[in-house]
Amino acid sequence: MKKIKLLTVIMTIMIAVSGCGKGDNNKNENKNTSEKNNSEYIHLSMVNPKTINPINNNEQSVGYILNLVYDSLFTLDNNYNAVPQLVETYSMASDGKSIQIKLKDANWHNGNPVTSEDVEFTIGLIKRSENSSYKSLVENISSVSCEDSKNLTINFNEPYAFSIDNLIFPIVSKSELSELNSTELNSYKNNMVGSGAYKVSKFNTRSNMVLTLNEDYYDKEKIKDAKKEINVMLVPDEEAQVSMTLALSSDITKVGISDLSKFQEDEFKITNYEGRDYEYMIFNYSNPIMNDINFRKAIAYSIDKKKILDEAYLGNASNVNFPLHSESKYYDPAIKSTGYNVNKAKESLNKINIDKINSSHTGQDDASKNEDNNKKEETNKKANEENKETKETKKVNEEKEKKEKTKEEIKKLNLRIVVNKENSERVKSAQLIKENLNEIGIKSTVEELEGKELVQALEKKEYDLALVGWELSSVPDATNIINYSGYTNEKLTNDLNALKISNSVDNTKKIYKSIQKHVSDNVAFVSLGITDEYLVTNKRIEGNLKPNDFDIYEGIYNLGFKEKEAKK
Repeated sequence: MKKIKLLTVIMTIMIAVSGCGKGDNNKNENKNTSEKNNSEYIHLSMVNPKTINPINNNEQSVGYILNLVYDSLFTLDNNYNAVPQLVETYSMASDGKSIQIKLKDANWHNGNPVTSEDVEFTIGLIKRSENSSYKSLVENISSVSCEDSKNLTINFNEPYAFSIDNLIFPIVSKSELSELNSTELNSYKNNMVGSGAYKVSKFNTRSNMVLTLNEDYYDKEKIKDAKKEINVMLVPDEEAQVSMTLALSSDITKVGISDLSKFQEDEFKITNYEGRDYEYMIFNYSNPIMNDINFRKAIAYSIDKKKILDEAYLGNASNVNFPLHSESKYYDPAIKSTGYNVNKAKESLNKINIDKINSSHTGQDDASKNEDNNKKEETNKKANEENKETKETKKVNEEKEKKEKTKEEIKKLNLRIVVNKENSERVKSAQLIKENLNEIGIKSTVEELEGKELVQALEKKEYDLALVGWELSSVPDATNIINYSGYTNEKLTNDLNALKISNSVDNTKKIYKSIQKHVSDNVAFVSLGITDEYLVTNKRIEGNLKPNDFDIYEGIYNLGFKEKEAKK
């Protein structure tokens, strides 16, 4: 009933926007209506915005649209690498504490030039904003020096390897916004002027926004084949965006994996791309056995990662061995993680230093402690008799005894695997990992916890293994993800510190290679993958988008419409 009511609301919106008559659920009528309404426009949608000021907007679908209206100093390509946008040339200081920038000859939609002062004003505006989503990107900026209208220097508090990657916030016009109070800054009437490939020609707060191609755009080559107008319909929520696309009223929308099955291939084109949700498994290093590298290797070798990606994530995830996008210039695909190998898993178990398994393990009770004490007494008795044996025999017996003791201790384990019960992919992954561990003789229990319970278990270290997710930042800095894993090592710490202050791309790549290799060799954590995101496109649209989760409409300038079939 809810979906039927929602679709009724959507169709009412469409009538107001296009002036066409009411349709029904017949597929052919939907197609005809779509063709009549959409012949002049590419139709998109966004959730009804609280503001179209790009600095203060926090709604993702609105941000995707505003990317067409406002350009940034740098932007992210489809591989999540920072590339110049409004920047003509740039040079980073050798100490990494400043960057000199020359701007392109770009104009605002009112004809005025984009200047260094606009950049300075934008950075100050973000710093003053209470809840701008770009606030973290400017925290390291200490000041901006404007040499002239096109040349400026951005100064940083500290050198940072990813300073350029931070300069991806939209630039706004000083002359349009500088004299406004906080309420006026968010008024749509004061946010109609950007510098992007499309400009706002109409904004109706109750129905739609119309974008018109910016004929004065500085990158003529980019827009040479672009359609002149885009109609952006305003909807109450993401569910409505999906419904409008199903009704053939919207041409392109981002959908989650749960909605993907609703779209038939004969009517829609599905574009999948690497998103930002990184999935990995962490160890509880407060449990002594997790500090034994051979035990971690045994677990890593036991995990059938391919099966997890195929069955738990239905193949909708990229196989990565480190928390960076697979096509990032800093990701080294040659460094492989420990692969699925049951024999090597069992060999690693036999190499464990059993003395590190002690009574502090959560699964060991008093009976187990007493049993350990008895075994130690027996071991001491045997030690007094060993002087009668040859050294060679002694060594063989010690190794045999150690292996038997290891097997006995492993049998006692019952690893606690915690996972968010609301994430079906992770729950399925946890069950598969449980099966994998059982195959090498390690018992485990999967505990599906609600959000608050999971947070509490993680904070109190009430787990042995935890399946968690992390939204990768647009800035390719994996430091926080690595630190959250709980793994510590002097070499790794030194590398992470060196990474922060690296002053060249080549040096950053070199340091990252060292970090990736160390994480892999020492099984600091187990990477599962980065989940895919999806764009659904009406098949009346020709051409390909090059989306990423920062800008899903990249490539929209190259889209066109399929020619209508001639009537027989």
